[in-house]
Amino acid sequence: MVEGWVTMLVLAFGLAVAIIGVIAYLRMFRKEKFASAAQSSAEIPPPVKISARTADTELAAEPISEQADRID
Repeated sequence: MVEGWVTMLVLAFGLAVAIIGVIAYLRMFRKEKFASAAQSSAEIPPPVKISARTADTELAAEPISEQADRID
């Protein structure tokens, strides 16, 4: 038969491996969760459209994007 100290050594090793595995899994899960949160907050909203009206007409001019270069 196997002596008692060998059994205790194997159980301690298994317990240590299980604890390290759980810690590694939780760190990986937390890192993935933070990465997805950072990615969603870094999304750029669509540009705002500005429509201009002239005093001569009631028709709205074509919408101009804020990001477009305007030549006056």
